Amino acid sequence: MSKDETKLNLRLSAIDCETSTKYYQLTSEISDEQKKLVKPYFKYYTPEEFGNSENVAGIMEGWMCNDEDINYVRKILKIKEERKKTVQHLQPVQKSLSKNITLQDQISEVDL
Repeated sequence: MSKDETKLNLRLSAIDCETSTKYYQLTSEISDEQKKLVKPYFKYYTPEEFGNSENVAGIMEGWMCNDEDINYVRKILKIKEERKKTVQHLQPVQKSLSKNITLQDQISEVDL
């Protein structure tokens, strides 16, 4: 665990480029009490649940919440991370992945 991960936070784990959904994991363990509170917002994902794994970047397995629920989880766990910082870091990655998918679609059309 890195120095940044010793503090409880949410880390971007995967991006589904087909649906533009982002998935987040906790960076450290939480108490059983906290687990009960956030469990409705988390799901254990496996690569099979993502459909076309070629359009997903990152870790596709583990307990994750999606970007729709991240604010609820932050509020419950009292995480004060700036969302702007996360989004700014994410934008170049997402643009790169989107270009890659577009290129793959163009190649697929030519192969037909």
